[in-house]
Amino acid sequence: MPLFRFVFHEDVVLEDVKGIELPDYEHALAEAKLAAQETIVDGVLEGLDPTGWVVRVYNEPGELIGTIFFADLLKADSQARHGN
Repeated sequence: MPLFRFVFHEDVVLEDVKGIELPDYEHALAEAKLAAQETIVDGVLEGLDPTGWVVRVYNEPGELIGTIFFADLLKADSQARHGN
């Protein structure tokens, strides 16, 4: 299975999660989205504002394959709760 790397940009704090084995790009992006959603919950519980945070997903050669913007996840969640 290919390896992927998730890099979390949370204000000035960076978390680099390397060596995640997933079947393909779609699974990597879906897993990054789930990880971002969990990070949002943790951040809010700590009293932080996650709207400016992102997670970038890289493939094994180091090419950027996607970016998850936390603000987009928060917006989508808000719209889903309000039926928009």
